[in-house]
Amino acid sequence: MSQRAGSTVPQFRIRVPTKIVDRLRGKRVLLSISTPDDYPFVRTVTIGSDVAFSLGTDDRTIAEARQANALDHLRRLFDLTEAAPISLSHKDMVALSGETYRLYQEIHRDNPGEPDAWMYHKALSRAALEGRIKNPPPAALMPNEVNTATELFGTGDLTAAVNAFPADQYDALEDRFSLLADWVLIRQRIHLNPNDRQRFLRLVGMASLDAGWQLRRNAEGDYSPDPKAQRFPAIESVAAIKPRQTITGLLDLWWAEAKATGRSRTTYDTYKGAVDRLVKHLGHDDANRVTEQDMLAFKDARLKVVTAKTLKDGDLPGIKSIFGWAVDNRRLTKNPADAVKVKAEKKIRTRPKGFTDQEAGAIFEACCSYVQKPKEDPRTAAAKRWAPLIACYTGCRIAEALQLRKEDVRTESGHHVFDLNPLAGSIKTGTYRLVPVHPHLIELGLLRFVADSGDGPLFARGSYKRVLDFVRAVVTDERVQPNHAWRHRLKSVSRNLGFDPRVVDAIQGHAARTSGEDYGDVSVLAMARVINAIPRIAKTPPA
Repeated sequence: MSQRAGSTVPQFRIRVPTKIVDRLRGKRVLLSISTPDDYPFVRTVTIGSDVAFSLGTDDRTIAEARQANALDHLRRLFDLTEAAPISLSHKDMVALSGETYRLYQEIHRDNPGEPDAWMYHKALSRAALEGRIKNPPPAALMPNEVNTATELFGTGDLTAAVNAFPADQYDALEDRFSLLADWVLIRQRIHLNPNDRQRFLRLVGMASLDAGWQLRRNAEGDYSPDPKAQRFPAIESVAAIKPRQTITGLLDLWWAEAKATGRSRTTYDTYKGAVDRLVKHLGHDDANRVTEQDMLAFKDARLKVVTAKTLKDGDLPGIKSIFGWAVDNRRLTKNPADAVKVKAEKKIRTRPKGFTDQEAGAIFEACCSYVQKPKEDPRTAAAKRWAPLIACYTGCRIAEALQLRKEDVRTESGHHVFDLNPLAGSIKTGTYRLVPVHPHLIELGLLRFVADSGDGPLFARGSYKRVLDFVRAVVTDERVQPNHAWRHRLKSVSRNLGFDPRVVDAIQGHAARTSGEDYGDVSVLAMARVINAIPRIAKTPPA
């Protein structure tokens, strides 16, 4: 986008490729470039060595969306100019003409305006279709044709006035309907054989006339369904149209394959969040329209609200993976996200990653003394009490503790164990593990709590953020992660006491560090010896 001096409203500007500029010079092009959340924005531009016009708003987000839509439409035109012309069947052309009908409806369905505007619009279109007038104005998406119509037909009965002109006198189809016909063809990437042009113009004119009838009824308060809207075959039935590849559709296709290869639901949720943010930023969901410049703009926009590390580790892996999958599977020719490079800032650490003894004791005291709040779900209260304690003595992820079911706390090899199982929810490794229950948890009443619970999940769904906020209220130091710090703490305790690293890794669900360590299994008995040796937390009153 460019900006004119003294104006806050940005402008669209694009140069026309040199090799086609002479063929397109002087051509008029209809642009309808508003987004679903925007008010209708329609422009007719004339092509010269470049195309330029005001984007009509100083709202940066709306302007960027209009910019992207205009750029996409004109690039399609440039591509089509060099494409080979194709012929279409009558059915295919009727299907395509339905895009004209739907465009009118999309722009005006909620606010159709005044009935008279559509009355004059229809009169001019019918007269052009029947060859009764010459040089009519182009059919307008935002009709304001009262002056032209009254000059031709007067102010009396329009039907009689139009019928008074002899039919089949003029060929006015190009004048009246060429902008609409070209809009459809450009949108659908079709270079129509010139021999089919007249027939297609007539079909577009009939669709425009039908839309005018329906919008006049809407303007008069009649929103009943229009039977003529059903006459158009589905646009997907046109063989010449390349199916539109959406970004969210690529995500679904990627997930269908990734799920079969064992990727976790958590990964899908993370990728989906990144894709949703990208689509919202772009203002469209068309994967073929995403350019390297679009991705660089997305990077700049995200860095205004998140850290470089969050962008690098949170948004980009999913977007790059999905576009990369699309390239590998011949759905896209290029991965636009490859253009984005982010160097995360060097992290400065000024304290341990895990909880200190004092912090662990304070959290323990807060958990043990927690009292359910009025109207609070009992399973949410239970999550606040037990999830941090379980994480303390197992080093598990809080999400793994929160998805435990009653049947996941059982006896194995003579020991009470937690069965951290993908059947209960997402496990990062995709592999179950049995982790012995620390004796301190048993003394605190964990097994009684489990026995008294109903079948199924022990804790309320969606408790993760509530547990995080609960712990953060106890340990307010922003340099430590309220939920993940237990995993770091257990590693530190284990090293201090000389525990077998392979056993500790098995307890926490970490992979073996060498192929040799991966031989054999870590038994429940081996893990129980380590778990039982973990020192008990001494309660410390919260600060």
